[in-house]
Formats: sequence, structure tokens, C-alpha cells
Amino acid sequence: MHSYGVFRMICLGDDSETCQYVSLGKFLDRSGQFEHVEVVRCLRCGHGVSMPPLPDVTFLYQNRESQDFQPDAKGLSHAIKDIAFRSQARKLLRQIGGAEGRILDFGCGSGQFTRVLGEMVSGASEVVGADMHSEPPAELAERPYLGPKELSSCKESFDIVIALHVLEHDDDADGLLTTISGYARSRGKVVIEVPNIDCVWGMAFGKFWDAWYLPYHRHHFTRNSLVRLMQRNGLKIESVHGVTVPTMGRSFADIAGGTNNLFWLLLGILAHPVQVLGEVLTGNSTAIRVIAVKE
Repeated sequence: MHSYGVFRMICLGDDSETCQYVSLGKFLDRSGQFEHVEVVRCLRCGHGVSMPPLPDVTFLYQNRESQDFQPDAKGLSHAIKDIAFRSQARKLLRQIGGAEGRILDFGCGSGQFTRVLGEMVSGASEVVGADMHSEPPAELAERPYLGPKELSSCKESFDIVIALHVLEHDDDADGLLTTISGYARSRGKVVIEVPNIDCVWGMAFGKFWDAWYLPYHRHHFTRNSLVRLMQRNGLKIESVHGVTVPTMGRSFADIAGGTNNLFWLLLGILAHPVQVLGEVLTGNSTAIRVIAVKE
């Protein structure tokens, strides 16, 4: 058992305790910038953290070359992802009871999901993308987008704030959640989605599971640790959902030491029914989505 000083946080399973971490071993470094990366997990609450600590992660995303921005999404790959994003957007809209007013997609990455969601909401609604870069991604070149400077003046300006696969990207998940929820109006909705450390495919693929994605993913949530963190930030939980996010193709690519491309995308599509079946049978999905109300 080890003590990881910077991560000595109040345990997300018991407010009277601090986390007790054990190492899950060495993982793949997807950035190529570290000699050693690992995940440590709390024996009490099950929450995981990536090592070594990175007080500032901005250097990892300077030029939009990580898979978060999907730089290779074009042609058939782009069309397939459009179909997948439309399916995800329909489910999201059902879960939040429709979308009215201003919607912020915080940490929008490539902007492809943001664009698709914007095309699906009613004319009375507006979907705005936001990320750490001043210039919008190509997908949002002609759509609403806010860079860091513009976003800083938008506190309590949105009816719905969405942050899908964002919270896990910062060592200070608590501070980032405070920032995200700060853009929602009083009684507005906050939607957080993160990978699930307990997913059956994380156990099956081990260190090759795509959703580990070190060093970019800094926190690894359980259902309970995400709910507890949101509750501590004054958010009233409305619903919790398991979400299947396609990870099979990139996981196979990691095993083969290959680069994500159309071949692995198509292989992932063929394996997707198996992924869904495994998650249904075990009750442990790829990701966790929590919909909450800002009180």
C-alpha cells in the first residue's frame, strides 16, 4: 500500500476517511512523453487516479492531435461517427427530457457531437461548443463556439451544461466540476459522463482497454464516486445511466500496437454487439452518465 501525497483526498466512499491507494501496475503511455504511467485505486471507494501527477495538463492538448479531437475523422470514418453520434444524441435528449434554451457542450473536442446535437434540437434551442483552444474545431467553424476568454464571462448563462468525457481529464476533478456547473443557471441541468473503471471490458482487456487512455485520463470513476463528487458540489442527482461507448476497435488496435484507423473502426463495429452483450450481462457499462440539477 502506498501514500500518494497530492492525491490524499477525502474518500468518495466515506467522508470521515482519506483514500487508501494501491497500484494497479504500469499502463500504456498514449502520449509517448513518460517513462512510466500507472493507475492507483482506493481500497475504500474504488476510485482510481493516474500517476505521475500532472498539475497542468494543457501541454497534452496543444495542437489537437490527441484522439479526443478525432483528427482522422473524414470520409467513411466521419460518416460512421455521425451515425453513432446521432444515436447517442437521441438517447441523451430522451434522458434529459428534451432540450430547450441554451445548451453548452463543455470540452467539445472535435465538435462533431456538438454539431450533430445542434442539428437535432428545436429551433428555439442553441447548442454552443466550448474548449481550451481560442479557434473553433473545423466541425464548428460556422456554429456557436466559445474559447477560454469568451467562456469566462458566461457564468450561469446556460440552461443545460453537458460535459461528456471531460471530468476525467484533470487532476483537480473537484475544481473542474465546480467550473463546469458554474456555467449552469440556477435550476439548470448538468450532465456529466465519464468512463467506468468497473466496466467488464476493462477487466477483459486489462491495460489495453481504450478507456484507460493514460496519461490523458487522470481520474477513473466508479458509479458511486461520480455521484458522491457531484453531490458534494451541490448538485441534486436526477438520474444515473449506464452508457455503452464504442471502445473495442481501439482496444484491439492497442493490443496489436497499431494506430487507430478505418480498419480498427470497422472491426470495432463488428465487435460492438459483443461489447453491448457483455455490459448488459454484467451490469457494468463502458461509461456512467449522471444528470443533475443545480440547486
